Amino acid sequence: MQTQKKNSTICQMIFPIHKSELRKFLPMVFIFMLISFCYALTRSLKDMNMLKETNATTIYWLKAVATTPSMIVFTILYGKVSRSTGRDGRFNAVMIYFLTFFTFSLLFLLPHKQILQLSNLSKMLEAKFPSFIGLWEAICHWPISLFYIHAEAWGTFALSVSFWTFINEITTINQAKRFYSFLGTFGTVGSILAGLILKLDNVRTNFDQSLKFVIIAIVLILIIYNYFTADIKAHPAYYQVEEKPKKVKVKMSFVDSMKFLARSKYLMLLSILVISYGLVIALFEAVEKAQIQEFVKIAGDNALYAGIYSNQQIAVGVISILVTLFFATPILKRGWRFAASVTPITALVMTLLFFTFLRFGTVLDDFFKSFHLNALYLSVQVGLYNVVLIKSVKYVLFDPTKEAVYIPLDEETKVRGKAAVDGVGARLGKSLASILIASMSTLFGGGDIASIRTPIVLIIIMVIIVWLVAVRALGKLKVAAEEKYEAELLPASNVQVSK
Repeated sequence: MQTQKKNSTICQMIFPIHKSELRKFLPMVFIFMLISFCYALTRSLKDMNMLKETNATTIYWLKAVATTPSMIVFTILYGKVSRSTGRDGRFNAVMIYFLTFFTFSLLFLLPHKQILQLSNLSKMLEAKFPSFIGLWEAICHWPISLFYIHAEAWGTFALSVSFWTFINEITTINQAKRFYSFLGTFGTVGSILAGLILKLDNVRTNFDQSLKFVIIAIVLILIIYNYFTADIKAHPAYYQVEEKPKKVKVKMSFVDSMKFLARSKYLMLLSILVISYGLVIALFEAVEKAQIQEFVKIAGDNALYAGIYSNQQIAVGVISILVTLFFATPILKRGWRFAASVTPITALVMTLLFFTFLRFGTVLDDFFKSFHLNALYLSVQVGLYNVVLIKSVKYVLFDPTKEAVYIPLDEETKVRGKAAVDGVGARLGKSLASILIASMSTLFGGGDIASIRTPIVLIIIMVIIVWLVAVRALGKLKVAAEEKYEAELLPASNVQVSK
């Protein structure tokens, strides 16, 4: 008996999903895996195209002046769709929009990017204002800039907003504690698949061909989602969706949503977490991408971009699975605050290691040469696997702990607050990083990211300290919100029992 009980406990730690919940859990897994696959593939494609055609600094000019305003527009449109349609309508609308754009990109926009680029305008502007060369490059290569913006929007609105809003609506607090980290685990399979796609010969020579697989994946998402939601409507009792107290919904404009966010300490602290992660990872990746671009240029082989990003996506998936299997459950059992602190602490350690290597790696260049290696190549590898570990911990622990914060909120706060926090907050962190990089590289670095590494690492450390303080404060508010949430559910449960 003791052996059976011990085996049962081990199984619950490895896979804490009940057999009766698989009908609900598996469709979530497949949808999340496909969305994550598209995210990993489009994210790699946007970076590879930009690094191949422009300077690394151009990416941050694009993020600073175009990506955040675009996210605000997308957020406004998402809010309008949310008010005019139900849950299924807004999810389908997001998927159909991106399906249309990525199909257009594959068939017309990217194949003709050389013809469509504005070279003459860019050269004229560069001659008059040479300090803003990164901005003029983004304008010149507007087809890949437009694709870059939409690839960023996919990560925000398909994954962070649409998918997680849907999952939070049909998941109980008890299930969330067991479901969310393992959703992340299976979602990383999508990252591994994306890495394998990037290794295909036709994709290595023509990056844009990877969009064929994105289009197929979105079609599958629409099919699975609509079958899943139809089954939920047909068998609501089976899915054990909680009957939450009905609230009077107040329609809010985008500006009103921002004001509402500013009035909520709970959502403001959550915004700090999201903004901090975006700021930290964007600053870290800026230096890493500059190293990658320098390495590829010296090697003279653009196919190396596909190889590097392929290895990154596969490593993120594999390490995320290992973190989940061996660390996620013990960490999550230590409580929300502890689990939410792991990501910033990991980012701090990896940042210090990476920048220490960049500072002193060249001193050991002669030693590396004896192994037929060089400091530049090793800096790319060190940066790559530091990003991999940070993102793996983010997917397995940061995302689940962030999403769990929304569950105790009422429906209006959840939908509007989530759109504001994830739609704008996530972009705001990356945009602040982009503004810092673009301005510092222009004013102090002559457009070179390598020359501003010291201020970048200092900024990262300060942001992580603020991040950890916000985690501590939000943890206290979350406990109070969950107690209120459960108290409101109790009368509704009593009514159901009496019936």
